[in-house]
Amino acid sequence: MFPLAILAIGLPACGGAETNPPSTDGAAGSGGSAPIGAGATAGSGATAGSGATAGSGATAGSGATAGSGSGATGGGSGATSGAGGAPGASTAGAGGDPSTDPPPPAPEDGPIGFASLNGGTTGGEGGMVVTVSDAAALTEAMVGTEPLIIQISGTIELSGMNDVGSNKTIVGLGSDAKIVGGGLYLYREKNVIIRNITFQDANEDAIGITTETTNVWIDHCTFMNGADGLVDIVRESSYVTLSWNVFRNHHKTILIGHSDAASSDAGFLKVTLHHNWFDATQTRHPSVRFGQVHVFNNYYLNNLSYGVASRMEADVVVEGNYFLNTWFPCRAGYADSEPGDIVERGNVIETTMPPPPSEDPNDPPPPATPVCETRGTAFDPAAAYSYTADPAANVPALVMGHAGAGRL
Repeated sequence: MFPLAILAIGLPACGGAETNPPSTDGAAGSGGSAPIGAGATAGSGATAGSGATAGSGATAGSGATAGSGSGATGGGSGATSGAGGAPGASTAGAGGDPSTDPPPPAPEDGPIGFASLNGGTTGGEGGMVVTVSDAAALTEAMVGTEPLIIQISGTIELSGMNDVGSNKTIVGLGSDAKIVGGGLYLYREKNVIIRNITFQDANEDAIGITTETTNVWIDHCTFMNGADGLVDIVRESSYVTLSWNVFRNHHKTILIGHSDAASSDAGFLKVTLHHNWFDATQTRHPSVRFGQVHVFNNYYLNNLSYGVASRMEADVVVEGNYFLNTWFPCRAGYADSEPGDIVERGNVIETTMPPPPSEDPNDPPPPATPVCETRGTAFDPAAAYSYTADPAANVPALVMGHAGAGRL
C-alpha cells in the first residue's frame, strides 16, 4: 500500500489499427472532448530544463562513467554514459545470463527523460488525496485542472475513452488495481502521472495522449489485450516518459505519430522509453513518425514482427536494450512510410529460435542473424537531460524483477 502521507505531497504515482476511424497507424481512439488544459501550470516544485536530474538516490556502479548534462550519475558496473559517452557496438550472442541479479533500481521520485523537462511532471502534487473504487467516482475525479491525487482501489470497469484533466496523479493501491474494458484519454492537457495500474481489455486504446498534451509520466503499469493501441502519443503531444511498464498479449503496442501526412508533428513527440518489458508483443515498440524518441534499457522478448521503427524523418536513439528472439530489432522505415533516422549503440541482440515466417510473401527474407537497421545521426539525448544507462546485459533481470504494476 502507498502511504497517504507520501501521496499527499504529490510524489509520483503510474503508471494502431490506427486513425479514428481505423486506417493505417492511426491516432488514439475517440473520447469526449476533455476540458482544455492548455496553459494549466504544473504542480508546485516542478523543475525544468536540461540538466534535470535523474530519479533521486541513483548511485554510481563501479567503472561507470557519467553522461553529459549536469548531475548525471554513473550506471552499473562497466556501464558507459548516456549519449555523451563512448558509444558501444552492439553484440549478437553476447548478452550474458538473464538469471543474474543486479542490484535493484533506486526508487524514482520523478520521471527521467523528456517528462522531466518543460517545467517538469509532478501530477497532482499539493492536491487532495481521494480513493475511488468504481467508474463513476473515477471519471468524476479525473476531470478538471485542479491538482488531485486519485488512488484506485481494486478493479474499475470502464468503456470507451475517458477524459483525464491536467495536474492529476492516478495511482493504483497495492498490487491489484485494474482498469478493465476502457481507457484514459488526454486531450490538450498537461502534467499527468499514471502509475501502478493494470490496463486490460480496453475496447479502444488503453491510454490515448493526443492534441498538444504535454508532460505525462506513465510508470510501473501493466498493459494487455487492447482492441487498438496500448499507448498512443499523437498530434503534437510531447514531453512524455514511459518507464518500468510491462506490455503483453498485444499486436500494435505504442504508436508515436498518427499519420505520414502529419508533418506538423515535426518538433514535437519528444518521448523517452526506459526499462519497459515488451513480452511477445508484435509491433510498435515504439513506431515513431516525425518525433524525437530515446529508447533505452528495455527488454524485448519474442517480438514477432519488429522492435523499434523510425519513420518519416523521425529521430530515434536505441541504446542499451536487450533483444531476445526479435529478428528485426530496429527498422529504418516501415510499411509505406519513408524512413527516419535511427542510431543504435550498446544493445545486446540474441536469438535462440529460427526466423519467423514472413507476413507478406513479397517481403525480403530475414537476415542470417538479427541486426538493427540504422540511418542518419538522430540526436543526443544527454544534451537534453541527464540519465544513466544500465549495461544491456543487466536489463532482463532488472526489468523482469521490477517492471509492471505491483512492483513499486
